Amino acid sequence: MSQTSASRFLIAATVIAAASCLAAGVTPLVTGASRAFTGSITTSGLLGVVFGARSVQLLRADGVVSLPPAVLTTIFGGWFMLAPLLYEVGFLPTAGTQLAGTLVATFGFYAVVAGLDGE
Repeated sequence: MSQTSASRFLIAATVIAAASCLAAGVTPLVTGASRAFTGSITTSGLLGVVFGARSVQLLRADGVVSLPPAVLTTIFGGWFMLAPLLYEVGFLPTAGTQLAGTLVATFGFYAVVAGLDGE
C-alpha cells in the first residue's frame, strides 16, 4: 500500500478516460464508418486503452498520477475529437467518437493537471 492515496474522483477520472478510449475505438465498428476511419480510430482506441489502463494502474499503485500515460491518454482524446472532421464521416460516427473524445480529453486533462499539482 502506498503512503499516499489518490482521491476517489481522481481514480474515477482515470478510469473514465480509459473506458472512453474503448468507447471511441468501438464506435466506428458499430456505426458502419469507412474502413480508413475505422482502422485509424480502432487502432488509436486500443493504444488509448493501453495508456489509460497504465495510468489507472500506476495511480492505484503509487497514489500519484504518472504524467507520461496521463498525457498520452489526453492526446488520444484530442485525436478522437478531431479525426471525424478530417475523415468526413457521417453523423453517428462523428457524434460517438467526439463524445468519447471529449470524455477522454476532459478527464485525462484533469489527471494531468492533478499530477502537475502534486495531488
